[in-house]
Amino acid sequence: MIRPGIFFRGMAMGAADVVPGVSGGTLALITGIYEELIDTLGGMTPRLLGVWRREGFAAFWRQGNFAFLVTLLAGIFTSIALLARLITWLLATHPIPVWAFFSGLILASIFMVVAPLQQRGPVQGLAWLVGTVIAVMIALAPGLQGGGSALVFFLSGMVAICAMILPGISGSFILLLLGMYQPVLEAVKSADLPLLLAFLSGCALGLLSFVHILKWTLHRFHDTVMALLAGFMAGSLVKLWPWRVADASGLEDQWFTPTGYAVATGDSAQTLFAASTALIAVALVWLLHRLAPGQNGKA
Repeated sequence: MIRPGIFFRGMAMGAADVVPGVSGGTLALITGIYEELIDTLGGMTPRLLGVWRREGFAAFWRQGNFAFLVTLLAGIFTSIALLARLITWLLATHPIPVWAFFSGLILASIFMVVAPLQQRGPVQGLAWLVGTVIAVMIALAPGLQGGGSALVFFLSGMVAICAMILPGISGSFILLLLGMYQPVLEAVKSADLPLLLAFLSGCALGLLSFVHILKWTLHRFHDTVMALLAGFMAGSLVKLWPWRVADASGLEDQWFTPTGYAVATGDSAQTLFAASTALIAVALVWLLHRLAPGQNGKA
């Protein structure tokens, strides 16, 4: 049975994945479907084929939770197709309020992730610190110049998809660091099927390999893993700071205070507008959390 709302959660994930610095995994976590997504992907094993042979396609479909997965993927791809141009335009024309919105989204999400944890000892604190440091290091890492063969696209897909499933670490930003963000976009625009197939093959292999590790650790060390993921989200705020200016290559940023930004660029810092969009994001996270599965009995 398809639960109402999964498609729209997928749309939210797709919209986030378009933006370098924002993770679709974060939206899955906010909306309460992250662990179901990991369990579903982690269940994609050869055993499912045995279920199909013994019990038929209907049992195979139910066992694999494909109604959930197909609906979610439909939402993700619909969002990318419909919203990619709009989000790109907003980032180009109104970057400060857009980045402030995403910053508010992530900041509020951290509290939503940490609040339910039952274990909050030194181990969880260390996990949070490690996640934060790793995300900050990724955010500050210098980018590379990309492009290349099908093998490069394949390996880039493997790396990016692992980041994409983690809250706080953006797969599109990893592509940017690898120098592959623009080449992948160009391959999509030009419908370069060999390169796109290589990239998607890398994504599939990377996802099916990594998700089993993530599923195993979530089931055995749930609160520690969630603290680590919250750290990833906290560290990603460095990359989402609204008042920053990219260098000529677009690979590195210089950070400013709102006043410093206005002085350096001659543009308005839009402080009140940014604060408003951040508060809207906080309210949206609260609403999504209230509507998430398990919060009010509806899914």
